[in-house]
Amino acid sequence: MCVDLLSVCVIVCVFSQTCAVGFRRVNGTLYRGVCELCQCHGHAEHCDDITGHCLGCRDHTVGPYCDHCAPGYYGDATRGTAEDCQPCACPLLNPSNKTLPTRVCISKACILSTLDDLRCANGYFGRPNVPGGSCQPCMCNGNLDLTAELSCDPVTGACLRCREGYGGPDCERCADEYFGDALIAKNCRACQCHTNGSFSEVCHQETGQCQCRQHVVGRQCDECMSGLHMQGAQGCVPCHCNSFGSKSFDCDESGQCRCQPGVTGQKCDRCAPGHFSFQEGGCTPCQCAHVGNNCDANTGQCICPPNTVGERCDKCAPNHWGHDISSGCKSCGCNALGSVAQQCNVNTGCCMCREQFRGEKCDECKLGYRDFPQCISCQCSAAGSSLDTCDAESGLCACADRSGQCSCKANVEGVKCDRCKVGSFSLSHRNPLGCSQCYCFGLSSSCTEATGLIRMRLTLVPEQTVLPLVDKSSHQEITVGVSFQHPDIIANADVVQQHLSEPYYWRLPKQFKRSMITAYGGKLKYAIYYEARDETGRTSYEPQVIIKGGPNKDKVMVRHMPALQIGQLTRHEIDITEHEWKHKDDRPMSREDFMDVLFHVEYILIKASHGSVMRHSRISEITLEVAEVGTPSKDSEIAHQIEKCDCPLGYAGLSCEECAAGFYRLSVHAGGAASRAGFGTCVRCQCNGHSDSCDPETAVCQNCQHNTVGDKCERCAAGFYGVVRGFTDDCKPCACPLLNPENKYNKYVTHTHTHTHFSCANPTCQTEGFSDHRCTSCPEGYEGKHCERCAPGFHGNPSVLGGRCEECKCDAYGAFPTVCDPRSGQCRCRPGASGLKCDQCMERHVCGPQGIVCTYDKT
Repeated sequence: MCVDLLSVCVIVCVFSQTCAVGFRRVNGTLYRGVCELCQCHGHAEHCDDITGHCLGCRDHTVGPYCDHCAPGYYGDATRGTAEDCQPCACPLLNPSNKTLPTRVCISKACILSTLDDLRCANGYFGRPNVPGGSCQPCMCNGNLDLTAELSCDPVTGACLRCREGYGGPDCERCADEYFGDALIAKNCRACQCHTNGSFSEVCHQETGQCQCRQHVVGRQCDECMSGLHMQGAQGCVPCHCNSFGSKSFDCDESGQCRCQPGVTGQKCDRCAPGHFSFQEGGCTPCQCAHVGNNCDANTGQCICPPNTVGERCDKCAPNHWGHDISSGCKSCGCNALGSVAQQCNVNTGCCMCREQFRGEKCDECKLGYRDFPQCISCQCSAAGSSLDTCDAESGLCACADRSGQCSCKANVEGVKCDRCKVGSFSLSHRNPLGCSQCYCFGLSSSCTEATGLIRMRLTLVPEQTVLPLVDKSSHQEITVGVSFQHPDIIANADVVQQHLSEPYYWRLPKQFKRSMITAYGGKLKYAIYYEARDETGRTSYEPQVIIKGGPNKDKVMVRHMPALQIGQLTRHEIDITEHEWKHKDDRPMSREDFMDVLFHVEYILIKASHGSVMRHSRISEITLEVAEVGTPSKDSEIAHQIEKCDCPLGYAGLSCEECAAGFYRLSVHAGGAASRAGFGTCVRCQCNGHSDSCDPETAVCQNCQHNTVGDKCERCAAGFYGVVRGFTDDCKPCACPLLNPENKYNKYVTHTHTHTHFSCANPTCQTEGFSDHRCTSCPEGYEGKHCERCAPGFHGNPSVLGGRCEECKCDAYGAFPTVCDPRSGQCRCRPGASGLKCDQCMERHVCGPQGIVCTYDKT
């Protein structure tokens, strides 16, 4: 029994010994074997049991799985129908038009093309889309340019594009300006007729002979007849060689004739120096060795060479130089305006120039002057002019004639390059850009050079005799192996390298860890000495100085220096400007990135490991120049190159790096906008109008005014009440009960046996509604909403000007144990007692522990 598994088209044969038509037994297994459908796409009934390859593909298909159309047919054989592969119509199905019955065609081309589109290939012609039609080679003698589209007409066969050098209706000859055999040898080549020697570029098509002008010969017309030479567009012209002085009438291409001995000139028409008597056969040598063989060209009489004087012709005439016994002397040619005198140096020929002139003949303006021969001073600023236009020694710079425009550095402008461009400041010789770009933490583009600052020096303090050594990232720190020997701090390499691997660095102390914006334009100075086996080692290529800093303490810049020499004290002076510093990935530092680092320097490292197999290294004389307000002196020069920015509202500091008074920095995490340097913006202090200042970092208001307190001056101080809304009278004094000084703060009286004391409480109150208040701490003896009445046991009228509450103090013997009158203070006296306090006895009464006792006078 067979189970049909339709999902995978597999038939499991349990009892049958053969598979059905169109199936194969997988791996030839008989017992409990599996019959699998042949993958023949409906074009074969059997397939190989082992490989699965189809046997006997039909319907014009081929391939292991009958999945391709046979040659001469096209289509998609995998569709599974008998019509999958159709015969190629190349160009028609008519037997007379099927030029290659077994030819393979591309299905896509057969599907998309129509009979009207069918045409012969390039180089063939005919009508293949007409019954009986075919394509034949174009009759162009094999000289078609088949790289060009439609080299011949695909219908008529007319030759349209012959290959280079061939022409004619059937490409049967060489083209104009070509010659050779176009039919058999097929060697057509360019005529290459000489431009000046021929009439045209066309030559004889078989021999290649060009049509030569008069007196011109050669296949290419590039040679002259005897006695002639080629002279440009004129063609061949006569040499005109002198019959006496030349050896023949021929000359070379330049027209130079072949001269007889002692004769010179292009035409051989005069005697050469040292010869005389021009005649047929040449010239006679002069017999004048004592005057450089100079003689009269006609008589042969000995004469001095040109421009010489003296009995032996051994000196140059005035205003001449360069004495030569044969050729004489040359004229000085000193410019009359530019030279001090007409006489030049007799050896060099150089004239003596006036101050603003230069050149061998003083015929140019000196560097720094313009408009020869006036030579007006350029007056260029050497600090602002391009270095390649200036002389470093004289400080003079070149400028353009007429306009006088000097060649300015990148951040400099003006005819004389004497002012900084907008957005830059501090014109300086030391600055390759001339002026520094305004940094201002990206908050302003307007700045000037700060004034009133002098250079001061940060140094080690006397007790700082040991500097820590750290790795390149300053993660690991040690002081073992470090000692002090005035004036040096010494690192013993053998000890240090037990704890630190190379390279390692000196880390400068805490006074170098701060804002270093005013260090810009200064110098970092120190002295280094070391001893090692070799000068070059693995640390030689490490940075000499590393500085890390920035608002987020995440920026690192490095400075490389030439390798130090063993056993030699080397002093470094490193400019604190961006021009020689780089990022740790070797990118140049921009001014913006450089200033970001200086905003807050986290550490400064100076290399302590040098060379190879170092024994010890030393450092001393460490200083860093910063700027402070002060008066210049011999030891404290004026500080330059420090910007003073025009800061926007809320910002202060030389580079707008601080928040102005009345503002604080809102961090990015708290919602502040990030500045160019990455920290938050400065916003106005939130003090409800009762303070002009707050802590620039914590935003806590300082010196709250108008009787307010709190981090934001948001509540009234003790003794005041009201709603804080930003007005000066927000907080009013607590009237407890009155504002009169005699009533304010509720003075009350206490008594001792010997003294009466007036105490001032510090009453507080709380706001009720918008304009009323309730006193919350009435002093003893007062009560009521505003402490306006006396409490039981006290008397008085605090609600009247000068009124106050005083304790009743009723006499313990003379008064009943009740309160006194709240107004008058009168105590309730026992019988026989009198007085405000009941502390007096009436007549014939005495007071005592037993109370008031009546006594009668017996008299």
